Amino acid sequence: ADVTVGNQLLVFTPTALAFRVRLLPLAITRSIMDSCKMLPRVSRRLVAFDFDCTVVDDNTDTVVRDLLPVDNFPSETITQKEGWQEYMAEVFRRLHKQSISPQTIRDKIRCIPEVPGFVRLLKRLHQAQENKYDFVIISDSNTIFISEWLEAHGLANCFENIFTNPAHFDNDGLLHVQPYHHQTDCKLSAANLCKGKILEHFVAKRNLRDNTHYECIIYVGDGHNDLCPVLKLRQGDIACPRQDYALDKKITAHRNKMNLRADVIKWKSGFELLKQLAERDAALNDTDAGKTSTESTKQ
Repeated sequence: ADVTVGNQLLVFTPTALAFRVRLLPLAITRSIMDSCKMLPRVSRRLVAFDFDCTVVDDNTDTVVRDLLPVDNFPSETITQKEGWQEYMAEVFRRLHKQSISPQTIRDKIRCIPEVPGFVRLLKRLHQAQENKYDFVIISDSNTIFISEWLEAHGLANCFENIFTNPAHFDNDGLLHVQPYHHQTDCKLSAANLCKGKILEHFVAKRNLRDNTHYECIIYVGDGHNDLCPVLKLRQGDIACPRQDYALDKKITAHRNKMNLRADVIKWKSGFELLKQLAERDAALNDTDAGKTSTESTKQ
């Protein structure tokens, strides 16, 4: 409750055991109250994608490394001692010394093929009836590589957020990639990127900021570092490992020992995944989804 006294408002704020009163200028208080008005609760679905070997059919880092002659690759001992990010930093330094331009690197990324059917999958989900899907990417690639590829394939506007390592070219054309964050809590993830923590934080933020509740979370990935977010999924959510890749093999081998609550859909192509998701959601089950059945069989 609140009571106006002159140009001030008595604001009664509930605490754990009682009420306390604060005096605030009326205009400021009204502004705070307006900004804190509850938005109507919205139920949506979230699809979180890995990027390398999930959306694109290769590893963006190694594709760019392959611009170097094989005998000029950095030593693998850098990875063992200092980690993958430092290994790639050395790759970028060598590319720069060989006068490989930023545009050459961008063009190389743009030419990476999609996993068959993934452009169709993303566009179909984005255009789904009732517009109820939100997309994010959570990837250990970097902002330059991901944004370049998405733009080349007309997908840049499909995603709510892209969570990855920030990157930029300096004035001399050398590519720098910084860690997304530094973490030591999650043993399933690299120090620079815990996908499970990112997923949890995004879902909580949408709930608190926008009053958006995700009735179903779908996680699509292929690698070892996708296990952490998969284990964060709830009953009724869907884990979608790429068949015969690391994530699928881990789930298959250790599922009885895992606290895995989500349903599991294995897939080999975007066509196949779209077909299986359409069987669970009528909003996807239209003529385009029907086409995927035929195209998937041809893969």
